[in-house]
Amino acid sequence: MKLITIFFSLGILIVLQAQLIKEGNIVKDTKTNLLWQDSKESKTLKVTWKEGQNYCKNLKLDGITGWKMPGFVELFSLVDTKVYNPTLSKTFQYFEAKNYWITKVFSHGVSNEAFVIDFKGGAFNRKKMDKKFNIRCYKKQ
Repeated sequence: MKLITIFFSLGILIVLQAQLIKEGNIVKDTKTNLLWQDSKESKTLKVTWKEGQNYCKNLKLDGITGWKMPGFVELFSLVDTKVYNPTLSKTFQYFEAKNYWITKVFSHGVSNEAFVIDFKGGAFNRKKMDKKFNIRCYKKQ
């Protein structure tokens, strides 16, 4: 039983010590084991929802391929609800405190709307899929 308690305590310490680490154009999240795009395009590129899907699929960043547009859970994991404008860690160099696309569509896509997460306040909302917003791709390690 003591051994289980020790492993559990070590696991909590590891999670609490998780951090975001910037390496080149990538931010590594040691808590979720996700890699995040942090290149100039993360701030400047505005795309439709479909263009965002294709952009991530074709992205090659620091020699790494296999990127995807994040879902709600993945992108919201970057939101720091204790801060405002931006709600994104200062580890990220390239960002706007604006809307970023996620894969989740509204009403099965019938309404031609998909969701975005706003890094100004950390809220999510739905927007028309043909509007142009920022994109930040991710990859599971």
